[in-house]
Amino acid sequence: MFGKIKDEKKLIGKNQVWTILSDEEYKIVWDKIYSDFHFSPSIKISMKTFDFPFQADCYEVDYQKYSQNKSFNDVMRSIFISAMGDDDWMYVLDWQHTCFHWNPRIEDKYDYPVFHKDKRYAGNGYNIYFPEFYPNGDYYFFIAKDFRWGYLGHPWKKKIWVYGTELRKMIKENQQILNFQS
Repeated sequence: MFGKIKDEKKLIGKNQVWTILSDEEYKIVWDKIYSDFHFSPSIKISMKTFDFPFQADCYEVDYQKYSQNKSFNDVMRSIFISAMGDDDWMYVLDWQHTCFHWNPRIEDKYDYPVFHKDKRYAGNGYNIYFPEFYPNGDYYFFIAKDFRWGYLGHPWKKKIWVYGTELRKMIKENQQILNFQS
């Protein structure tokens, strides 16, 4: 999709299902999000965050309901696996932080945080926190590798936008289980 990207695989986790995006791919992906979705991050709740050029659903989410919902993560993982079709990975993006390719078909148990060695940083590395399906502190995006669908979370508005026909349908079918409010 993005042409030739230098492959600098940095695998994370016991089963190595998280691959850190290279600096080059990170820039390309975020440039696309800013341009295609008119992404405008802000701490001001009144500011418009996205302007999608296609149909997208927006849901309000409640952290208390999320944290009490033991099946939420399993349901979301299943939805992403179905939405992926034959793809072997999807993007998981944490605004202004480490971003990944992720294969939700492979279970990986990891302890937070994971220390990632990188000589470009003081202390020869940094801690990685994997984004959650609930935007609990930053913008977390889960997007198909070809951008045909996506799940974009806003931490201060406590909202999630979903685009892509199949993903929208699956989220709507599971809306009650997920405790999403239209």
